[in-house]
Amino acid sequence: MQGLTEIDSVGGGASSRPHAALLGLLLITSCLAMPVFADTKLFQEAKALIAASNPKQAYVLLLAKENVLAGNVEYDYLLGVAALDSGKVDEAIIAFERVLAVQPNNAGAQLDLARAYFTVGSLDLAEGTFKKLRALNPPPAAMMAIERYLAAISERRLAARRMLSLWAEMALGYDTNLTGVPNDFTTAVQQAFDLVGVLPTGNSIKRKAPYLGTGVGADLLFPISQRWNGYVGADLRGRGYKREAEFNSGTGELRAAAIWDGGQHQFRFNSTYNAFAQRGDAPGEPQPTNDRRSAVSGTEYRYTISSVNQLSLGAAAAQTRFPRNNIEDFNSTIASISLLTSFGGRGAPLMQLTGFGSRDRAVRKLADGVTDKSKRVSGVRLYGQSGIAEKLSLFGSIGYSKRRDDSAFARATTVEYGRDNLADVTLGVNWRFRAGCNLRAQWFGSRNDSNISIYDYTRHDVSSTIRCEFL
Repeated sequence: MQGLTEIDSVGGGASSRPHAALLGLLLITSCLAMPVFADTKLFQEAKALIAASNPKQAYVLLLAKENVLAGNVEYDYLLGVAALDSGKVDEAIIAFERVLAVQPNNAGAQLDLARAYFTVGSLDLAEGTFKKLRALNPPPAAMMAIERYLAAISERRLAARRMLSLWAEMALGYDTNLTGVPNDFTTAVQQAFDLVGVLPTGNSIKRKAPYLGTGVGADLLFPISQRWNGYVGADLRGRGYKREAEFNSGTGELRAAAIWDGGQHQFRFNSTYNAFAQRGDAPGEPQPTNDRRSAVSGTEYRYTISSVNQLSLGAAAAQTRFPRNNIEDFNSTIASISLLTSFGGRGAPLMQLTGFGSRDRAVRKLADGVTDKSKRVSGVRLYGQSGIAEKLSLFGSIGYSKRRDDSAFARATTVEYGRDNLADVTLGVNWRFRAGCNLRAQWFGSRNDSNISIYDYTRHDVSSTIRCEFL
């Protein structure tokens, strides 16, 4: 007889030699109990069939006597081996458990039960049993097989952490103020610049329109080691407005991260590049556009306080550039803190409270050579969600942020330091109408109050989005 079942050296899976599992018998630390109803001839025939690589015939032969011999240790062990090597893993597990109920220290049954657990993917049970057997210091051949199984379990766990998601979405919506301008532009200009009778043009005209949005993307999470995971993702999005083609936009984003998972502690190192394209309707030759490029690098630390509470701390540095309007370019430093809390009970509700702040430093001075558009922003956001039915959930958020200009008269000639207060509210519902697909309907409202009237605005956006994941 040969050694224990070997692990395929290429695929990392168990390649069961039908007769090999009998060698587990060599590990039995005590003699098998032989009740008076043992059928020695049957056992010999079953052993011969297994040794001859014919476990299916052995299984059929043994199964015919189950109502008579079930409970006999040798019978149950042979039935388990024949069933396991015939692919009938559930029956094998039951047979091995009957052996161990009588002989808890039967190492052969423990070993083959661990093999069965491995086959059905119960890796924790398999690993625990193999480690227990390894501690008994078995013969070299058995030890080698055990180590190969333990290595294969590690490989399976790594492979299980590899997740690829491909998705696509389509949205229909209506935006009441897509340019974000005040209701009375003429009066606002007079307050900010002491200019009378200026009429809105180009980007200063308040515009409202329905829109169609589309998006596609991919996300891949993959293992690097036992503690490290890698992540890469990309998406493309577009939005088109009815009768407002100048404000159609497109966005492309690339993301990458390295994630260290220490159980209660997790570190995430992120990098993102985002490109936004929108022509707009600004005057000038060459025409300034709303095109924007941003690159962000940062780190986030997550601490699991308990099974229902998680604390996150984040820090990042960013560069934002406007290729056709470079007076707006700035560099940022960003910090954030967040507490996530989940609640038991119906709907599994959760809430997340986040505080954040940034320092945005302008890259270039304005025409006077002194003033620039540097600013400080701080804010807070509360998000919550809860299920209301098996496939239906509600979500919402409320946010508030403050902006303060660092440079005097940066955005107006009549107001020294601009100060803005922005509040927004989102309410919505998610409906998972089929596997991998959901419909999100939401209302978003925002209001910016500024001591520079030209930056006052109110905006509402109502949309419905269908998103489907394909992997």
